[in-house]
Amino acid sequence: MHSNISAKKLSIIVPVCERTEETGSLFAEYKTYCDQLSDEVEYIYVVSAERAELTTELKEIQAQNSDMKLIILNRDYGEATAIQAGFSHATGDYILTLPPYKQVKTDELSKLFEQIGDFDIALAKRWPRLDSRSNQYQTRIFNKALQKLSGQKYDDIGCGVRLIKAEVLKEVFMYGDQWRFLPLLSYQIGYHSTEIELTQAGEDSHKRFYSPGVYLRRLLDLLTIIFLTKFNKKPLRFFGLIGSSSIIVSLIGLFYLAFEKLVLDIGMSDRPALVLFSLFLVLGCQLIAIGLVGETVIFTHSKDLKEYRIKKIIGQTE
Repeated sequence: MHSNISAKKLSIIVPVCERTEETGSLFAEYKTYCDQLSDEVEYIYVVSAERAELTTELKEIQAQNSDMKLIILNRDYGEATAIQAGFSHATGDYILTLPPYKQVKTDELSKLFEQIGDFDIALAKRWPRLDSRSNQYQTRIFNKALQKLSGQKYDDIGCGVRLIKAEVLKEVFMYGDQWRFLPLLSYQIGYHSTEIELTQAGEDSHKRFYSPGVYLRRLLDLLTIIFLTKFNKKPLRFFGLIGSSSIIVSLIGLFYLAFEKLVLDIGMSDRPALVLFSLFLVLGCQLIAIGLVGETVIFTHSKDLKEYRIKKIIGQTE
């Protein structure tokens, strides 16, 4: 283990949001191993109020472990909010997030500490993958879409095992289901992450199929993050690109209809294409107007926005 890290305080946050059947029994395994990772360790479990049976079990565990904090939310807010709630009560220099079920072999968590180096976030990459072909196929599609849209490459951004320097969570705000996209959100303000291979736990290899609504929500979450990270401070580029494309399509269509009317003497009044291309023109103008309003808002509040992070200052001026 890296001695500089072992001397730091470690806060372990477990957001209890899904697959809670192993949560209580897994605490003993986490504690047995994680107590060796740092000289001072605290455990923070964040659980929603709806899970009454699990809450009772965790209360019993907490009563026997003074280094454990139990935070009970009044409803399910999602992983990102649970992490933020846990962090607000954490006192560690490093934050280790673990899922309430096994994703990787617990005895390999030390690799995150050994290899984080100058990075701000160390992400566990489950390898070799023990999942079924369908699981691996879903993961590959999601990661390819993420790389295509964001320009950043991650092989297992969905893994919840992460070692994070506390300063990152102080500056990055998340909500809903944005937890999986923490590396993208943190990169926007100058933090860097690395993926480290940890052996996938056998308990994590079951087939996973979700309802169409879950896949749709993940797609919308991905698009939201891409907008927030790439166009948050330049909205006109996003809305302007779509708006300009809409206007170009409408002008081409309208010019063609005008050509048919003037040269070929084909009437326009009873043609649905005239209405369609006119709507494209109006839509394009509206999107550009939205982009301009966004730029105005950004400009007005630009003095309050921090777009940089100082990594180090060398030397001192008198």
